[in-house]
Amino acid sequence: MKYLLCFLFFAFGLGVYAQVDLPLDSLLNKAFVNKDSAQYYFTEAKRKLKTRADTANYLYFKFFQQDVARRSDSTVYYSELALPRLRGLDSLERMRKIYERLHFQELRSGQYEAALDFCQKALSIAEELKDTSMISLHLSDKSIVYHDFEDYARGVEYGKKAFDIMINSENINYRYILFANNATGINFDDWGKADSALYYHFENLKYLSKVEDSLPYAFIFNNIGNTLLKQKRYDEAKKYIREALKLNTRRNRAYNLASNYTNLATIAYRQGDYSEAEKQFELAKKYAEESESIEKVRDVIQQEAWFYKEIKDYRKALEKQEAFYVLKDSVFSTERAATVAEMETKYETEKKEKDLAQTRANLAETELKVKKRNNLIYGSLGFAMLLGLLGYLLYNQQKLKNRQLKKEGELKAALSRIETQNKLQEQRLRISRDLHDNIGSQLTFVTSSVENLKYGLGEKDQKVAQKLTDIGTFTTQTIYELRDTIWAMNKSEISSEDLQARIANFIDKAGSARDEVLFNFNVAHELAEGASFSSVQGMNIYRIIQEAVNNALKYANASNITVNFSKTDLNYLLRIEDDGEGFDIEEVSFGNGINNIKKRAKDLEGNAIITSAPGKGTVVEVTF
Repeated sequence: MKYLLCFLFFAFGLGVYAQVDLPLDSLLNKAFVNKDSAQYYFTEAKRKLKTRADTANYLYFKFFQQDVARRSDSTVYYSELALPRLRGLDSLERMRKIYERLHFQELRSGQYEAALDFCQKALSIAEELKDTSMISLHLSDKSIVYHDFEDYARGVEYGKKAFDIMINSENINYRYILFANNATGINFDDWGKADSALYYHFENLKYLSKVEDSLPYAFIFNNIGNTLLKQKRYDEAKKYIREALKLNTRRNRAYNLASNYTNLATIAYRQGDYSEAEKQFELAKKYAEESESIEKVRDVIQQEAWFYKEIKDYRKALEKQEAFYVLKDSVFSTERAATVAEMETKYETEKKEKDLAQTRANLAETELKVKKRNNLIYGSLGFAMLLGLLGYLLYNQQKLKNRQLKKEGELKAALSRIETQNKLQEQRLRISRDLHDNIGSQLTFVTSSVENLKYGLGEKDQKVAQKLTDIGTFTTQTIYELRDTIWAMNKSEISSEDLQARIANFIDKAGSARDEVLFNFNVAHELAEGASFSSVQGMNIYRIIQEAVNNALKYANASNITVNFSKTDLNYLLRIEDDGEGFDIEEVSFGNGINNIKKRAKDLEGNAIITSAPGKGTVVEVTF
């Protein structure tokens, strides 16, 4: 018994508050462990009580002393003294343990609605503490209460909830997995669903290897045997129940031993061994009375009634059956069943009500703090308003100053940008004028001089005349290109309309020079309206078309040259296609013209692809 008391002391966490000194704690510990000297130590401890925490600690030990001794009235008495003091100290874990023990006391006596009430209070505290293990444990406890009250559907529901809470926890404690599965299994068993019951009990056999000590879990073997017994598999049942009996005998647990001996007695009389059944019934009655559990006493009496009916001792069978009904009627009634059903509804709303009450308490506390703070504010309100007004005026003045400085800065920057743009435009115009007036006039003079030389030579030297013609043609082409360059330089931005007109003009001139070639120039609708390019982009596009068309005219001997300019969602597409002689790309080395096209495509941040084959014409496709 002493070892049992020590175990309970540590299991229930009989720690001390920081306010309690070691001598008081030592006295309470001795009072709890030493049964014979308990009164002396409690008396000595009582003399040392100084604070509210000391008193709460003292009453907490007294409660567990009475609970272990099974003194029901005294247990209730000390719980009523201890709980208000613990609540004032916000000692939720100790309150949870007291409610847990009160639940067991009421369960033993068959007061199921009270047991359910205390169990729910313990569960509510566990939820407030966010203690997953204890939440699972108290859900299993509720499952057992409903089992004993024969509401098996509700019992299964809470057993499964207990399992789900624990199996999905970050830190799985298999002790509570075993409790949850056991609660679900025994509900299925007495519900008449043996296969489901055996599933959960055999699952527990698998989980048993995950706990350090299997001794406290003898109930697993007993409950397997109990279900096998109901299936009339007596020899298998006896094997499991005897294993449970061996473990429970080592622990001397009266409640569990009562179950073991009741099951063994039932197996014995059903197998026709009546003398063995009587021996087992005597042991079952002994331990059922020691356990003080109405449920266990009731189970023994019911089996005895069936036993005496089996051996045709109808007088004793009737006596036992009447005793069974008396016990059952003391536990079950229509009124009590209705009370338990109402409590379930109450429990579903309890958490919301608790949260609402906590919210109201927080609001009340906040209001009190606000009231105190307001009183302080009112005392210095005038000074605060003056400081606020001065601060506001200074802030506004600084804000206006900052805004003015910002606007001045933006104006300076804008003027600087405009000035820079004007200078660039002036520089661009100056360069274009220089090109036009100086280089352009000089090239025109060269062209005129060449023509005069040709005229002076007449028919005398055809080779020199041809050379002069070539120089004149080159100079004329240079003048055209110079004009194109001046056109691009005079614009910071080239619209699609300007570019289209320039390209069309070039193609018209090319067509005039070569009547035998048919030219087609197509610009997509989305490009013809609103598209624009930088002067560099516009010049590169124009030069690519010019280079490709000139190549087709010089080398391809084409009948048709088509220029298409279009736009996709992401890119511009420039395609120059002819139906000329074509060439083998693998065998021909590209000259400056093709290389220039590729370089200009790269400058446009795009690429050029030249496709050709002998007799199939040539396609120049630029994407940028």
